[in-house]
Amino acid sequence: MAEFRPLMASPQEAKHAATGRRRLGVIDLLLVLMSVIWGINFTVIKTALVDFSPLSFTAMRFLIASLVLLAVTRLLGRRPSIRRGDLGPLMFLGVVGHLVYQVAFIEGLARTRAGNAALILATTPVFIALLSAAIGHDRLNGKAILGVSLSFVGMTIIVTSNGQNVGIGGTLFGNLLLFGSTVCWAFYTVGLKRFIVRYGPLATMRVAILSGTGPLWLVSIPSLRQQSWSSIRPEAWAGLLFSALGAIVVSFFIWNYAIKRIGSTRTAAFSNLTPIFALVVAWLVLHERPSVGQLIGAAVILLGIYLTRGETSAGKAA
Repeated sequence: MAEFRPLMASPQEAKHAATGRRRLGVIDLLLVLMSVIWGINFTVIKTALVDFSPLSFTAMRFLIASLVLLAVTRLLGRRPSIRRGDLGPLMFLGVVGHLVYQVAFIEGLARTRAGNAALILATTPVFIALLSAAIGHDRLNGKAILGVSLSFVGMTIIVTSNGQNVGIGGTLFGNLLLFGSTVCWAFYTVGLKRFIVRYGPLATMRVAILSGTGPLWLVSIPSLRQQSWSSIRPEAWAGLLFSALGAIVVSFFIWNYAIKRIGSTRTAAFSNLTPIFALVVAWLVLHERPSVGQLIGAAVILLGIYLTRGETSAGKAA
């Protein structure tokens, strides 16, 4: 996700927020570490895609992450018991979140700059707020509407900057794929909220990820067959492991631990650091010097996210 794009925990979990104040320093460090992992992950994926095809990388990454999450779930003794009526909708959301999103993300990232990808994905909370308002879960006040508008302006600047190559393999097309992936993840997040409240984040995510991993492998079969496995360098394999274990598995547990201790709103605020780390790492490693358009778009997006976060009823209650 890309880095793992996490979900809001249930209100029952968030009620423990006050108990986290004594260990706020430790939680802060963990959340900064999580944001660093996510920021690095964009460059790690771009580097690994020199050896891997996009779909081969994504299929392998989610296979590893799914197996680890399955093992941890069994170890913790938390096997999901999903009601039959909920299983179909939950599996559908898993396909949206872990097939459609992942394909759009990886194909988009392969065509554009790592910094662009991080900045576009940073607008996910804005789309979550919009979808929540559209279905009546939340209400947007004037400040939030201004934030949403600014985020769209900033993302438009990012999507269209350096987009002279507009073909299927071009930067603009990659940015548009990333835009689509952001909408998919927002739909997935809003849809899964009721299942997280009912079954908890670990059980819900386990079913959702496993539901998406199978179809993802089916879609990836042609790429897996054509992949030149013998030519993959050790550093590309290391990048695959980092992306699977760090950006998905480790980040998942840090995120949910923090939500239980300090609440989802304060936890989510740390994800605003991700595009900053991503831009710096991409500059240092990939020599992606931020353009004027990126810097302006980044500033507008971050301002929009700041205005949007916490300005809906769900943001305050979660």
